Amino acid sequence: MGHFLVARTAQELLRLERVVFLPCAQSPLKFVRPIAGDRFRLQWLRDGLRGQRWAEVSDWEINQKGSSYSVETARHWKELDPRAELYWILGSDQWKTISRWKQFRELGRLVHFLVFSRPDAPQPRRGMKMRAVPVRLDISATEIRSRLKQRLSVTGLVLPSIERQLARSRCFR
Repeated sequence: MGHFLVARTAQELLRLERVVFLPCAQSPLKFVRPIAGDRFRLQWLRDGLRGQRWAEVSDWEINQKGSSYSVETARHWKELDPRAELYWILGSDQWKTISRWKQFRELGRLVHFLVFSRPDAPQPRRGMKMRAVPVRLDISATEIRSRLKQRLSVTGLVLPSIERQLARSRCFR
C-alpha cells in the first residue's frame, strides 16, 4: 500500500503520464536476496496495480540479473525515449544514502528525484533535482516481512488481493 500511495500521490501532484514500478533483482546496498522470488514479486505488483491506467510494471531490472543499479536503469529508459523527463521516486531513507549509489551524479543528471518522508523530511542536495512528495507513511516492506514471518496480520498494509496471495504463498512460512 505504501508504494502505491506514494506513487499515486506523485502521479497526481506532477500529472505524470505513467509511473513504472521496477522491482530490482538485487540491491547492491543490501546483503540479502529478496525473500519472495522474482516471479511472485512481479505478479503481486501486476495484480495490485490492475486497473490503474497510470501505472505499469517493468521486469527490466530483474531481467538484467545480478545487482540493480539505478543509473543503468535510468540510462535504459532515457535511450527508449530521449525526450522524456524521468522521475525517480524514493524514500528519504534512501535519499540519505544517495551518495553511496553507483554514479549518483550522473543519475542526478538523468532524473528528477521525488522524495517522500520516511521518517525524516528530505533535505536538498547540491546539484540534484529534488522535490519532496507530501505524503508520509510508516509502512515498510521490512515491517510487512517481519509480520508475515511472525504470522501476524498485514491487513491494511497491503492490498486485499496481495494479502490473499501472501497467505497462499510459501515464501514466508
